[in-house]
Amino acid sequence: MSNKRKYSEAELCQILDESEEEYFSDDSSDGEYQPEHESSTESDSDCSGVSQDAEDSSLEAHGVNLLHGVSGDEVPYPASSKKKVSSEICWSPPKVLFIPRHTVTLHRRTASLCNLDMSSDEMAYFLKVFPRSLIIFISQCTNKRLDILRKKKNLVNLRETDPGEILLVLGCMLVMSYNKVPSISDYWSHNPSLGNEAIKGAISRNRFQLLISKLYFTDPEQPASSSKTYYIDEVISCLKHTFSKARDESPYQSIDESMTKFKGRSALKQYLPLKPIKRGIKIWERCDAMTGYAYDLNVYSGKELGQDLPESSTLGERVVLSLTKTIRNPDVTLVFDRFFTSVHLLNSIQYPAVGTAISTRKNMPKFQGKLKRGEFEFLANHQRTMAARWQDSKEVTVLSNCHDATVNTANRKQKDGRKVKVDCPELICFYNKYMGGVDLSDQKVGVYDFDRRSNKWWKKVFYKVLMLAVVNSWILYMDTTKKDVRLLQFIVPLAEKMMAMGKEQSKVKRKRCRGRPSKIAKLMLNVGDHLPVEGNTRRRVDFNYGNKEKSNGSTSGEYGGCGITEVLVLEKNCHDQRVSRRVVVVERT
Repeated sequence: MSNKRKYSEAELCQILDESEEEYFSDDSSDGEYQPEHESSTESDSDCSGVSQDAEDSSLEAHGVNLLHGVSGDEVPYPASSKKKVSSEICWSPPKVLFIPRHTVTLHRRTASLCNLDMSSDEMAYFLKVFPRSLIIFISQCTNKRLDILRKKKNLVNLRETDPGEILLVLGCMLVMSYNKVPSISDYWSHNPSLGNEAIKGAISRNRFQLLISKLYFTDPEQPASSSKTYYIDEVISCLKHTFSKARDESPYQSIDESMTKFKGRSALKQYLPLKPIKRGIKIWERCDAMTGYAYDLNVYSGKELGQDLPESSTLGERVVLSLTKTIRNPDVTLVFDRFFTSVHLLNSIQYPAVGTAISTRKNMPKFQGKLKRGEFEFLANHQRTMAARWQDSKEVTVLSNCHDATVNTANRKQKDGRKVKVDCPELICFYNKYMGGVDLSDQKVGVYDFDRRSNKWWKKVFYKVLMLAVVNSWILYMDTTKKDVRLLQFIVPLAEKMMAMGKEQSKVKRKRCRGRPSKIAKLMLNVGDHLPVEGNTRRRVDFNYGNKEKSNGSTSGEYGGCGITEVLVLEKNCHDQRVSRRVVVVERT
């Protein structure tokens, strides 16, 4: 057994230095090797040299045991491999001729792709984003649910629905969105100031409540391997396709989350205390920054990794990459907030992008010192991504891969109410101008929201995307007609045409039942051709009604050619709230 001597720390360092001089010097015999990066300078304070993993691999290549050192009889032999470069990104002040990796999209007019002209009505635009095939699919799924109810309750007379009746129900839902009453049953009230004649004449109350409760958007039998959003996946998939197909890509788009109010029990329910809707289902949306038109949306169902998304990526990165897959025109600039922004995303995304950032995230630049209000600072990395820090009332950090160190001005209000212009980086001004696309869409959808209680989260999501389809069709209508139309002026004729078309195409017709005929109506059947004429006198008549004798003011008239008198009896109910008129025919004595 040979005696092995361990190397000291100084000897190990000497071995590493000699190996680097021999194998990484300019006089090296290996002419094919060229290092990928130059050694870091003193100005790159955030850069590190060779990482610890590289040092460990160099020690192992020399025969050094990381725990016990190098044995005396073993000759260390350095490995002729490339240096490992640290994954940490270097940030430094941008050069005068700094050129970003992408350029900001030029402003252009966004056109509608619906192939509709000025003479097309509101219904034609709505069917471009909410197609007839989806209505037929909803009616088929609802019939499956009605069939289950028919077998369970043994309801032989329960009739199936059809696409026309589903269209009628959707039209009634739109009427209820802008004509709100305390309860759904109040729309069928006989009170003229409470009930809605359009809804009462279109569908009965019981039929509407049955269809709205059994409305389904997929097969009721859920497979075991289905996703968490199984009950709404088909609707979302259809609308994603029609939304992006109906309109050209706008030059500036924003990505953000939208909340659908839901207070029931669901694993998908989120709690965001800083949002107006604090509890509900979260929906990721990509919208036009100027009009709020929604191009793409996804329902958040938890951590789900795609086939081409790495596991190390953050949730914000996965959301942005998923929503950008459906972009058809690459000439688009994206804007998103700090939840989605990361250095890795801005370095790798194939679109111009701007976003606020959290200063403590991985690979973020380390700014030194504090700034006064209105002051700013720029840093850039080797991937030509710009980082700007600006001091407003709070410090703001923004990343961009399409801006340089240009400075603009912004209006700010002072404590005394005066507005002054302060210097502001151009990329921050760009972010403030084009970030609110999703918020604008939520604002328009929330004006006439069909806010009805439901224990099913997917029905609440359907109500949200239905109004989203109405808003998108309204934007398409204004793009084509070049008219500035209020949303209410669009949604009212749309709802009326949906109800009229649904009544015409539906197989289940509304039957207006007025109750049993009264006894007075039966007595008037044998009058025949006897027409009333005005008599010569005005008399009072005592009429025995049941067991109570009433004497009321009445008018009398005679029928021509016979001795029959018409007596009009006025009677009041016990509370003196309503006056009813009864016609009684008696024979003159």
